[in-house]
Amino acid sequence: MMPGAIAERRAESVTVEVTSPIDVRNLTGAERAVALYASDMPNGRRDYTKEQFRAWIVQGAERLGEAEMRRLALYLRGWQVLNISDLVTEQIQARHEQRFPRSFRLVRAGQGAALSVHVDGMTPAALARNGVVDLDGDCPCQGTGGIMVWGIDPDESYERLCPVHRRAEIDAYRRTMLAAR
Repeated sequence: MMPGAIAERRAESVTVEVTSPIDVRNLTGAERAVALYASDMPNGRRDYTKEQFRAWIVQGAERLGEAEMRRLALYLRGWQVLNISDLVTEQIQARHEQRFPRSFRLVRAGQGAALSVHVDGMTPAALARNGVVDLDGDCPCQGTGGIMVWGIDPDESYERLCPVHRRAEIDAYRRTMLAAR
């Protein structure tokens, strides 16, 4: 029940089973952003305490439920990875805009989530999930792991690794480059 996405709330059709209190440290950055987007966090930019951000994250996580929050976070992360590489397809963009119709609010939620990660950190389980992505639509690589980039001259054409399907290889390359510094 994200603000701006659902016009009517039906309490009788939503059941969220809360088994234990939510620990913000057990959430990834994307999960925190999705939770903040779904919370009653104000859209305006003012200074709020870290306790207030924690409360909004918990509120949004409870509102969505763990499974839905994680699903939306995977899609958000997939969109972010493609967007950084300028590879978002029309289908993925349309579905992203359906899920998060208020882009400014999503940016604000992302900023709050980043602050929360900086202040509160993450548990090892959350860190393990933090880089996982998923797509709700067709990937530009069509599942092959490679994306052809065509130049004007055939010698300028090359294949690049898909940031979604070749994530492990890209991360290994970055670790190698950082270690070489």
